[in-house]
Parts: sequence; structure tokens; C-alpha cells
Amino acid sequence: MKKLILAASVAFAGMIGLNAQSMEALQIGARAGYNYSTLRGDAAKNMNTKGLSGFHVGLFTEIPVADRFSIQPEVLYSTQGAKWTLGKETYDFKTQNINVPVLAKFYVAEGLNLQAGPQLSFNTGSEFKYDGALGKTSKKLDKDAFSKVNFGAVVGAGYKLAQGLTVDARYNFGLTNVFDKNNKSLQSLKVSEKNNFKNGVFSVGLGYQF
Repeated sequence: MKKLILAASVAFAGMIGLNAQSMEALQIGARAGYNYSTLRGDAAKNMNTKGLSGFHVGLFTEIPVADRFSIQPEVLYSTQGAKWTLGKETYDFKTQNINVPVLAKFYVAEGLNLQAGPQLSFNTGSEFKYDGALGKTSKKLDKDAFSKVNFGAVVGAGYKLAQGLTVDARYNFGLTNVFDKNNKSLQSLKVSEKNNFKNGVFSVGLGYQF
């Protein structure tokens, strides 16, 4: 996990460096908020998966490109997953991730912006919780069962308030499997490109630009 955080930090610093000549216009900030996540795809749908609450926290920098257009790379720690219920038994599946979205921001009015862009997500850990007739259990899951890197797309809208405050709402469409389809321990789940488990994360966040 330390290596992933270091790599993400280096990438973030590099993004800032690319625009060093425009440091006066550069806006660096911190962001935190609430996640409501689930898993998408045919297999997830058949398991009747439901949403799971989580959070995100991290840094961003907004790089102005034109009057109403800017690029905003971010590095976020994000907890995601899903849950499902079978009778009186409840299962929670949680993942910890370092998300690196790079968003294009279009200002359609004063302060109001639309956002869209790609996102890389690095899995740093996973946990499975069970609550049912056999009691409660919690265990870390085999890291080899998960894709180490996931790719997705982010869309959303935001508003820049006075004194550097920002608020936004987004949805992250995972485009690759959370689980490693080549892992033999997951054959019963029938993970494949067509029958899959992909992230779907709705988030709301507050930010502050320094």
C-alpha cells in the first residue's frame, strides 16, 4: 500500500510540475465526502447486490486552460464495495482504493461546472464481513483474487462557492472487473468480460482550495 500511495503522490506532483509555469493560476485543494457504492454487471445483478456506504478523502489541483475550461487531477483514498442479503444472512464486501481521476471541468455559469474524465483505481486491500446464523465474522481477502488496477470513467457536476469552498456530486462507472477473472478461487462466480463485477460509485464531496 505504501508503494501505491508513493506512486500516486509522485504522479500528483508530476501533474503539478507540468503546469509550473502557471503556478499563479494553479489552485490546490483538499476534498472529502461520502460514497454510496455497489457492483454492476450480470453476475452482480443476479446476486441482488445492494449499496454500501463509504468515504473518500484526498487532494486535487485545478489547472485553468481557458476562460471556462480547466483540468483537475486528483489523488483520493476511497472505500467502496457492495452488500447482499440471503434470508437473514448479510454479506458486506469492502475494498480500499487509491483513485486517480483526471477530470475536464466545463464552467457553464458562474461557479457551476460539469465534470468528466477517466480514472485509474489501485486496490490496496479488501475485506469480507458476514452476519448470520453462524455469528459474525470478518476477514481480509486474498489480494490475488482482485484486479490490482481498475479503469473507469467519472461524470458529475460541481459548484465553486465563495472563499475557496467547492461542492460536487459524481458517479464513477467502473469499466473493468473488480475481481481477477483468471483467479481459480473465483471460478464459482463465473467472472468474465460479459458476466462481471464492476464498480458503481456515487459520491458527494466538499472541497477547499488553498
